[in-house]
Amino acid sequence: MDETPRDDSRSMGLPIRPAEPGKKLTFFGFFRTRFVTGLLVSFPLVVTLFFGRFLFDLIDRWADPISRRLFDRPVPGFGAAVFVVGVFLLGVLAHNVIGRRVLQFGERLFARIPVLRAVYTGTREVTRAFAGNRAKSFRRVVLVPFPNENVWAVAFVTTEFEEATPDGPRRVTAVFMPTTPNPTTGFFLVYPAAAVRATDMSVEEAIRMVISGGLVSAGQSRVFPAAPAPKDSVP
Repeated sequence: MDETPRDDSRSMGLPIRPAEPGKKLTFFGFFRTRFVTGLLVSFPLVVTLFFGRFLFDLIDRWADPISRRLFDRPVPGFGAAVFVVGVFLLGVLAHNVIGRRVLQFGERLFARIPVLRAVYTGTREVTRAFAGNRAKSFRRVVLVPFPNENVWAVAFVTTEFEEATPDGPRRVTAVFMPTTPNPTTGFFLVYPAAAVRATDMSVEEAIRMVISGGLVSAGQSRVFPAAPAPKDSVP
């Protein structure tokens, strides 16, 4: 039961450390390290399977009336099949001129319902921002002072414009600051351009970092890039 050295780059991000030379593990130590590693490996799998099972059962319950009408009994998986076919048909409609008109009519219908209007419109805009051309949706990744000037938060620049002030126009930056672990929700904030700190991260890297709560990071040099040296200091 000797520990064999392992390459940290192949450890899948798990706390698998190489054994010290000449040191042997006891049975209890061997069991404890393997059990803890197994827990770390199984946790995301269990959460994913639990969430998948929850969605599967939820969709199946919604489709139970259709299943009972067609087959006189509930058919396991019928709801999932209906969901896949329905999503596919929506995609077909979205790629068709007539279908887009039908979808636009549905959007106008939702826009007339007071409570659902805010939910549908907000979810639609955020989803399109993440699913569309990200280069156009989010210009770049920055750090903004939030909730106070001593704390930095990851945000995406959405637009930049000038604000009229008594001292003249001032450049401001509008950002979307996502929340962890769901980056489709967050805050819309407007900062003076001077208060925003640039990063070298891509949108994809920033999203992965937000979802993981910082466990998956692009690296300190990309999150906090070194400021360029002043031209006067260059020999």
